[in-house]
Amino acid sequence: MLKELFYMLNKKNSDKLNLHKKQDNSKLLFKTDFEKFDFDFKNMLGWIYYPNYCFATIIDNKIVSCASAGYHADKIYDSIIEITVKTHEDYRGKGYAVSNVVALCEYILNLNMQEKREIHYMTGINNIAAQKTAISAGLIKTRFSYILLRKLKSKLS
Repeated sequence: MLKELFYMLNKKNSDKLNLHKKQDNSKLLFKTDFEKFDFDFKNMLGWIYYPNYCFATIIDNKIVSCASAGYHADKIYDSIIEITVKTHEDYRGKGYAVSNVVALCEYILNLNMQEKREIHYMTGINNIAAQKTAISAGLIKTRFSYILLRKLKSKLS
């Protein structure tokens, strides 16, 4: 039995994105911006490299929440983009994760209006907070078979 839940969003259902959940403190950061802030990606997200971009909440010059397409985001031209989000435990429950996910999804879907993009978000079956984040942001719960099929189609085209 699978231990993950899957969510998605694309142009067809982008109207489900809860734009009103986006907070003014969600800021777009690029790879070159990360060194300006007190933030350890390796410990917070498990990444060795900085992502090319993310949406982050910054408080007292510290990144306290971050939604990103990962350090492999240089493949933004791919039709499927997997996102992740993490919020420091002292700042959870304030809507930062939802705000950053909404901002990131909006940015990805509008990056190049000509391309068809689909956002995938995966979370553990026991991670209720991450599931609430996905649903609150407007992502749609889907089946693993759908995700697998979309990835296969993406590789073949």
